[in-house]
Amino acid sequence: MKKIVACVLLAVVLIVCMGMKGIVPVDVSDTSGEEMVTMYTEDGRSEQFTPSEAEEQKTVGWYDNFNDVLTTMWKEDGSSIVVYNADVNEYEKNGYTSNYSSIFAKVFNPETEEVKDVLKSEVQSYVDSGWKRGNGKIDPDAPMIALTFDDGPGAETTKRLLDALEENNARATFFMLGDHMKGAADTIKRMQSLGCDTASHTYDHTQLTSLSGDSLKSQFEKSTNNLKDIIGEGPSTVRPPYGSYNDSVKSIAKEYDQPIILWSVDTLDWKSKNADAVYSNVMSTVQDGDIILFHDIYDSTIDAVVRLIPALMDEGYQLVTVTEMGEAKVGGLEPGKVYTDLWPSTVKSITGSSTSGGSEKSETSEKTNNN
Repeated sequence: MKKIVACVLLAVVLIVCMGMKGIVPVDVSDTSGEEMVTMYTEDGRSEQFTPSEAEEQKTVGWYDNFNDVLTTMWKEDGSSIVVYNADVNEYEKNGYTSNYSSIFAKVFNPETEEVKDVLKSEVQSYVDSGWKRGNGKIDPDAPMIALTFDDGPGAETTKRLLDALEENNARATFFMLGDHMKGAADTIKRMQSLGCDTASHTYDHTQLTSLSGDSLKSQFEKSTNNLKDIIGEGPSTVRPPYGSYNDSVKSIAKEYDQPIILWSVDTLDWKSKNADAVYSNVMSTVQDGDIILFHDIYDSTIDAVVRLIPALMDEGYQLVTVTEMGEAKVGGLEPGKVYTDLWPSTVKSITGSSTSGGSEKSETSEKTNNN
């Protein structure tokens, strides 16, 4: 009997224990209120608001993300500090900047394809060790410009220019005269190997709007054939002498699959023949999307460009060919269309409407310079 009672009691205990399985104590609190949002100001204050209040506070300078009220700043030695946005001006007075690209530049190793950010003061030492400026690729969202050169190739001048381009991993566009090509085959092949645009400045620099029929077509045909004989392909683009064109010129350019390229910055290097003047002209006016006009037949021009290439890259510009800039900014340049620049406003006009072809000028464009 005692055993039966004991078993019954044990069974009761087990049932009670099983019934209590999974039951844990919980704090009972009032959940009727809204969850609070912590918000911040640019001078470092913080406060909590209800979700409905938080949306209203965003309109008067409060942020719900702490990182939004902070700015990272750097000194020239690469040291950095994180400050509240309200304190940025004070730190700028003490030598700090929030412009990362003004302190650091990208370099890459062409053998290992490693890319790193280094202090601008250290870039040249990397270049001397075999690294290249930039990241080895074109960033369509980063500023870029096209350096373009007319009337060449020159003998020693173009060689010096190609040396500077190669050292800095930069590229340019060469608008060459067809009657200069035959004696410069090695130079032109090197242009191609460095990724530069090999383009046409017609055969002998005749003003195209003074020609018609076969005479006009011959300026394209002879220049194209001479380039094909050297590198197996024709000019990527054409620049008419003096920037002069009309409907007939546009029609022939389209037939030869060549966009017409003018310029947005004229360095007037042919006029000044002064390296300092050319350098200052560019650095004081350059902007994203510029097509810059030089002549690679003057020593003074090359002296200026050797200085300009690293200086422009230090300013954050990618030095690309005209066709590369066209591909990156508008998906390619159209044969027979006229382009003077690819500024952001021009790009918007091209991609945002049915109008194509850069900042196209009037049907007959006359220039009063030596191009």
